[in-house]
Amino acid sequence: MMDVIKLLIIDDDDADKMHFRRALRTCGFNYELVEQDNADQTNSDFLNTFDCIFLDYLLPSSNGLSLLKKIRDCGIKTPIVIITSQGNESIAVELMKAGASDYIVKNNINGHLLGQVLRNMLYISSMIREKEQAERALRESESRLAEAQRIAKIGNWELNVAQNTLYCSAETYNILEFPQDEVVLTKEKVFDLINRNDWDLIHASLQKALEGKPFSVDFSIVTRYGLKYTHSQGYAVKGANGEFERIVGTLQDITERKLAEQEISNARKEAETSMKVREVFLANMSHEIRTPMNAILGFTRLLYETNPTQEQKEFIDAIHFSGENLLVIINDILDLSKLQSGKMSIEKFEFNLHELIAGIVAVMRQKAQEKGIRLLSNVGNLVPLVIKGDPVRLNQILTNLLSNAIKFTEKGTVKLEVTGAASENQDILIEFKIADSGIGIPVEKQAVIFEAFTQASSDTTRKYGGTGLGLAIVKNLVELQAGTISVSSQPDSGSTFTVHLPFEQVNTGTPTPSSLTPAHALTDELTGISVLVAEDNPVNQLLVKRILEKVGCKIDIASNGMDAITRISTKRYDMVLMDVQMPEMDGYEATTHIRNKLSQPACNVPIIAMTAHAFGTDAIKCISAGMNDYISKPFQPEDLYGKIVKHLNNNNWHEVKERPENILKQSIDLSSMYVLENGSFLNELVSVYSKQTPELIEKLENHLWSHDFEGMRTVCQRIRSFYGVLRLHVMDNALQEVGVLLNAEDPDLEYVRITALVNNIILLISAINEEVRRNLGQTGCAVIR
Repeated sequence: MMDVIKLLIIDDDDADKMHFRRALRTCGFNYELVEQDNADQTNSDFLNTFDCIFLDYLLPSSNGLSLLKKIRDCGIKTPIVIITSQGNESIAVELMKAGASDYIVKNNINGHLLGQVLRNMLYISSMIREKEQAERALRESESRLAEAQRIAKIGNWELNVAQNTLYCSAETYNILEFPQDEVVLTKEKVFDLINRNDWDLIHASLQKALEGKPFSVDFSIVTRYGLKYTHSQGYAVKGANGEFERIVGTLQDITERKLAEQEISNARKEAETSMKVREVFLANMSHEIRTPMNAILGFTRLLYETNPTQEQKEFIDAIHFSGENLLVIINDILDLSKLQSGKMSIEKFEFNLHELIAGIVAVMRQKAQEKGIRLLSNVGNLVPLVIKGDPVRLNQILTNLLSNAIKFTEKGTVKLEVTGAASENQDILIEFKIADSGIGIPVEKQAVIFEAFTQASSDTTRKYGGTGLGLAIVKNLVELQAGTISVSSQPDSGSTFTVHLPFEQVNTGTPTPSSLTPAHALTDELTGISVLVAEDNPVNQLLVKRILEKVGCKIDIASNGMDAITRISTKRYDMVLMDVQMPEMDGYEATTHIRNKLSQPACNVPIIAMTAHAFGTDAIKCISAGMNDYISKPFQPEDLYGKIVKHLNNNNWHEVKERPENILKQSIDLSSMYVLENGSFLNELVSVYSKQTPELIEKLENHLWSHDFEGMRTVCQRIRSFYGVLRLHVMDNALQEVGVLLNAEDPDLEYVRITALVNNIILLISAINEEVRRNLGQTGCAVIR
């Protein structure tokens, strides 16, 4: 069934309307007809409801032409057919120009004609509707695009290369902050906004597009309201002739992102500065607290040897116990700081695991017995004797966990159980389980006890003390070694901490012999040696003096670095203990002066640093300055004895056994140079060595301090080829040794040794060039033996 079409006829003549109705009945359409005498009372909404309007040309109030224009001016797009009694073609043309869809002559109206007219009008009406829908869809699409561009702050643009014209979207105008209804953007106007420093970048990007390559570029612009950062990308489009004629692209406002990046960068710099300030503070705090702590703990040990009364022993015990507790807190804070800043390093070397565990248990068992608690330990059959890993950190982990277990257990048992099982890559995964029968931990608190400065409850802190740092440090140390830690506990039922740590297996069935020397052997070797103690603190001067005089050492005291240099210059010492932080001249500067300025044998005296700082970088700084070793305050007398004996027997500590100039006198063979008997060549060789040396040294030092191991390898290869003509075996040996360390799996772990070797290589380079200048530059050119 055909749809009903809605028709309107506006005619004041009833006879004409009757004739129209009769003809309409035979037009072949289902219709609904509305009749009106004039259009004065009609409105646009009413007229828009019809599929077709028939309008009489002559009406009482106006003619059809003016009425037609009025209707079209109202925006009515409904097809309008004019009914006229005249067949004048000029009138018809005027009507069509005014917006008529068609016209018919009254005398010719019949059903067939109306049917044909209606079919045409319905087609026109359909076309109008489709056009309106398309226009509406286009407007909606453009609106959505404009909205999306506005939200994303991305506009689009198109540059016609041939015509040098520029099209910009509304959002592009917004980004450039030009009113679109007032200004027509041109290429020149846009370039006036671009920061002049970015002009070359923009020109290069446009040129890249014309070469058929897409471009992407960030640049800044200065608008009427200030600086903006923008990003543009696009490509060129070819025309019908195959040439690039248009460049199309987008423009994005990235100011917020850039400012955010700058804020992040500034925040990172502030954090780094804050971290450095914290490190300096902690280093100073460490020094200021450890220095008097060294005296407190040291003198309490000496007091024990003065046959104190029972009451005096109790007082000494209280002082020593409090000092040790304060030292634990200081060490915990420093350890946590190093872990948080990523400066805690993990070493890897072979050690006897069974001996380590036995030592820890022996120390902890004494504390357990003081509380009336049993401490049990069991090491499984699958746990190897010797493994490769970090025994210092393992000791720290187990000591901390056992100490906590004993602290929070009032009665009963603490047990350490160690088991092992093979894992991937020939490694072994060892499980350490520490169980106690203590107060336990509520389930809801078990997630927070590994956080810094956190304990299960405030009552725990008041009753048992502590800083709440121990477990946080343990967790960080475990994870730093790719391990895991977990806890299982119930209140009043004890706790079990389980640690899994991977270690490298060692292909040996025999344990590594202990490196500890018996105490009596150490003291025997120290008897009669001459030691200079460079220390500005009078209390520590007295402490070190008493500790060393007790084992038969002869002691001199220097109060600063200058004093130490003066004494070493005038008297021979077997050992120097050098405090690193002294007035007038610190220990680093004094050591550098001794190594580089003094003559033999003073320049080779073993120097051990005494430092109250506690960061790994301090060790590197000591070695770099030329010290043989270092010991941290406060120290145990036995540790100090061991360090001194070690360097009395081996005073090179990864250094060449003699000073470079003495080695050269025995090792340089310049015979191949003199065979040439070419003085100009020899002089040119001297010149080349003199010019190239500073560059080689500077590069080697820069790579060393930036941990650029690849750069060091390259420079060492250049040094080998550069000095190879001299056939200097000691240089080859030094380069070969440092090369082995640089090619290690993780050279950072060998950084201290690398530093010592590189410093020796630098000394060798300087000494070689001095010898070359002094000997090759001479006329006689005698061979150095």
